[in-house]
Amino acid sequence: MTGIYVIEVSGASGANGTTIDHSRWRLGGSGAKISGTFKLYQGTQLKILVGQEGHRGESHDDAPGGGGGGSFVALSNNTPLIIAGGGGGGGAPSRQFKDGDPGQATENGTRCGGTGGSGGQFCDADTSNIDSGLRAGGGAGLKGDGNGGPWPAKRPSSFIKGGTGETCPVSQGGFGGGAFAFILGGGGGGYSGGGVVGTSSTGVAGGGGSYNSGTSQLNKAGVNKGHGKVIIKFKP
Repeated sequence: MTGIYVIEVSGASGANGTTIDHSRWRLGGSGAKISGTFKLYQGTQLKILVGQEGHRGESHDDAPGGGGGGSFVALSNNTPLIIAGGGGGGGAPSRQFKDGDPGQATENGTRCGGTGGSGGQFCDADTSNIDSGLRAGGGAGLKGDGNGGPWPAKRPSSFIKGGTGETCPVSQGGFGGGAFAFILGGGGGGYSGGGVVGTSSTGVAGGGGSYNSGTSQLNKAGVNKGHGKVIIKFKP
């Protein structure tokens, strides 16, 4: 029915990176939690995507974590209402790779992340330049696919292209634009995708950005652990 609705969305967390005996860990970043109030009209169709937690491979000795997917609520023409960014995956712990960044309360992804709805990149930590040789993947955004990854990784798709996570034999990104992890963790999906900044011996996966066009906003970075959520409540 026509009325006022509170929409709360939470991005998914990135997967932890761990050794096969689970003796060492690098934590995946938690997803953002974004809430706003909207006037919706009877008959309006919404497109809803709930982010999936990043995946970590269990058959590798030193497996990093894939990025978490963002959670999206948009109109049928892909106009966004509210989006919560997913967290970056934790890096391979036996090297000097770091915990993943959280999903962000602001629009841009972190660590060479996307802006304005684009996907994240992967950048050299020493030069800040995009490094196509870095074994890492950036998360997808609302409009732009994620970037990066050696073959046979398949890049994550933007929300408007279906929002699939990136696939890779080691660790996969979550549905909602999460990026794969090979040695470094994968970037999180969101309004703008999280990127990755690193070298062959150190680095961090970024969290995805968020978006909120509602009123009475409540925007928090790094709150949700696990799969994402979308909760829509009618406000009498």
